[in-house]
Amino acid sequence: MTRLAQIQSHLAGMGELRDIMGAMRSLAGVRVQESQHALPGIRRYAQSMADAIDGVLLLMPVDVAAPRHGPGCRVLVLCTSEHGFVGGFNEHLLEAGIAALEPTDLLFMLGSRGAALAFERGRAIAWSMPMATRLSGAPDAINRLTNELYARIARGEVARVEVMFGRYRQGAATAIERHPLLPLDAPRRAAAPAPQAPLHNLAPRPLLEKLIAEYVFARLMEAAVESIVSENAARFAAMESAHDNVEKKLAGLQKDARQARQTEITSELLDLITGAEALTKKHGAAESGLSCQGESHARQTQPPGATPISAPRQSAAP
Repeated sequence: MTRLAQIQSHLAGMGELRDIMGAMRSLAGVRVQESQHALPGIRRYAQSMADAIDGVLLLMPVDVAAPRHGPGCRVLVLCTSEHGFVGGFNEHLLEAGIAALEPTDLLFMLGSRGAALAFERGRAIAWSMPMATRLSGAPDAINRLTNELYARIARGEVARVEVMFGRYRQGAATAIERHPLLPLDAPRRAAAPAPQAPLHNLAPRPLLEKLIAEYVFARLMEAAVESIVSENAARFAAMESAHDNVEKKLAGLQKDARQARQTEITSELLDLITGAEALTKKHGAAESGLSCQGESHARQTQPPGATPISAPRQSAAP
């Protein structure tokens, strides 16, 4: 394979890589926008549940409204990425999560990449599952997470739950945030004058349990969607940088291809010139040989004593 053919092969491969990176960058951008559009609604729903809980707590005894810490341990839910090409996104989250853990705490991981990284660093994981890669997959992931949390709470293994995730900030580094989920804080309206008790169709305790479940679900959804936004923003930045590097590499290869093509053209021209010169010399030598052979044959065929045949001389002008 000539050098030009090798460069053209590299150009084709780099062009395909550029197209793949461009597609990944576009997909990451779409998912960032999709998830960002959903966040305000998720936050409003979580706030509505919090306000409803405050209202139902007015129907409950004071000791029920106060937060309780049972004998169980604390769970930290860490939201990481499911796929790669996110730069240091998972490393920063895992470092912050490990720094926040106590020896008796349990680590719950959302995201296969983060779980693999924790395993490489020898960190024990109490429970893990794949992270949703887009907005539509987040509810199913959070349902599975809450089922596991409630099962452990019912067995008395867990007393507190916190969540840690990355929040996307445009033009700045991802902010790592940590929020408590369970037990709920004391009602914000405890010090305010008690408003009129809300109307309700369920008994206060079952109603409170359902509202708390919805509130926890909404807060975990917010954390998961924020993490999806941050993950895809990190992937967009990584693909943008890689795309630029590939473009520079392609420009260099295209320059090399032009130089190699010019070198091949020059070499072909030199070969043609050399061949033409060789043919000219060979043709001249053949004509010279034929002329010599003709003169020798003429001399051999002249009778003895005859004057040698020579070209007639041009007479001088008078």
